[in-house]
Amino acid sequence: MVSGGLGLGHIFAVRIGVEVRRVPRFDGCMMGRIFSFLSNAVVAALLIGVALPGSHRFVWPEAYGLVEIAPHVWTDAPERAGANLDLVEAARGRVDAFFGDEAPRGVVVLCARAACARDFGIGGNGLSVADLVVMVAPGGLTLGTLSHEMTHARLHRAMGLRNLVRQPYPTWFDEGLATHVAGHPRGGGAVTAASRARVRQVTRFWQLRAAFDELGVGRTYGSAAAEVAEIERRAGRAGLLELIARAEAGEPFGRVLADVVGR
Repeated sequence: MVSGGLGLGHIFAVRIGVEVRRVPRFDGCMMGRIFSFLSNAVVAALLIGVALPGSHRFVWPEAYGLVEIAPHVWTDAPERAGANLDLVEAARGRVDAFFGDEAPRGVVVLCARAACARDFGIGGNGLSVADLVVMVAPGGLTLGTLSHEMTHARLHRAMGLRNLVRQPYPTWFDEGLATHVAGHPRGGGAVTAASRARVRQVTRFWQLRAAFDELGVGRTYGSAAAEVAEIERRAGRAGLLELIARAEAGEPFGRVLADVVGR
């Protein structure tokens, strides 16, 4: 039998046969120890997070030697501010023109040196984290890469933790759209019906690696972009944007896709 009551603390008794055991009440001293333990754990986690490299560092770029060259735009090469800001604005303009609205104005981290890219955990040429930050490595200081990552940021503007389990868009569409808008990268082998069929199997982000191994990175992105371009050819820009908006609102992607291309 389980019973409980409220006094100065919660007291619970569990009766098994004739044995009765009392769980110690959470008095002020115990609560103090628990609070102290949790506080120390949080402080330790913060200290470890500050020390370790990774994308979390975008929260405080100045602490890692970056300079703000425009509101929310940070770099390790402020002497190149003019050229890099031109790239940022050109990329934003390209994404805005495609969607017909403004791309998210989150943090932008422009790494001109390999050490900066390592510090911020940029494994390839660029990455985005939801619509919070776009970061590029030295090889990603191009209109193509910035446009690609800003397209991801725009597409992910309504995505939260639940979307780690339920992705509104299959990965082939996510990467294909970013490549389609950016017109980048180019090359990497011929895009064929077979490569496009293979890419359509990449519905979750962790499946990209196998496609890269089979097709190569450039051909994978090119095939995904060809799929998105075909949707736009059949449904028009308005249909493609409708697909994005309805999937963002929670409608099943496959059902909306069949609707917009079947009209």
